Amino acid sequence: MEINMKSSPIYMLFFFLLSVMSQETPAAASLPGLPGPGFVKAKPFALTKNNLVTELPFLGKEYQLTFELKVTKFGAVDTRSVIHLSATGADCCNVGDRVPAVWITKDKKFHIAATVNGIGNYYQDVPTVLEENKWILVEISQTLVDGKYIYEILVNEESVHKIENTTPQVWGPVK
Repeated sequence: MEINMKSSPIYMLFFFLLSVMSQETPAAASLPGLPGPGFVKAKPFALTKNNLVTELPFLGKEYQLTFELKVTKFGAVDTRSVIHLSATGADCCNVGDRVPAVWITKDKKFHIAATVNGIGNYYQDVPTVLEENKWILVEISQTLVDGKYIYEILVNEESVHKIENTTPQVWGPVK
C-alpha cells in the first residue's frame, strides 16, 4: 500500500486495514486478534510522497480499509493521492490497479476508486466537503451479505455508496 502525494501539503492519517479470510481466501499469517493478514498503524503520521507503508500477502474478497484523515493544508493541484492499494503495481485503469485508492480533489472532496464488477477504475466522487484541521473517518469495505459481496463506502459512519460486486477477487500481493 503506497502513499503517493504529488507535492507537499501535510495530511495526518490514522490508518487501519483488515483483510478478512473467507472460504475463498487463501490461508496466510494473520495479526494477533485479526482473522486474516492485516496492517495497523495506530498513531497519526504525516503522508509523504511515494512512501510504501507495507505489503500484504493478499487482500481477500472480504476486506475493510478504515482510516481517519486530517488535512492540515489544502494544495492547489487537481487531485492528491491519499492512499493507493494495488495488486498490479500500476496506477490505472485495469482490473487490480486500484483495490482501492483514495484521492482528495481540488474541490476538497474524496475521489475513491476500486475494482468493482470487472471495472478497474470504478469510482465515486463523495459529496462530503473536507475542512482543514478536522478529522474525518473513512471506511471502504467489501463484505459477504446473504451470499452477495457488497462494496460500500462510509464517511463519518454514514454510507455514501453501496453496490453489489458480482466479480469479487482475491488480490495478492497488495502494495
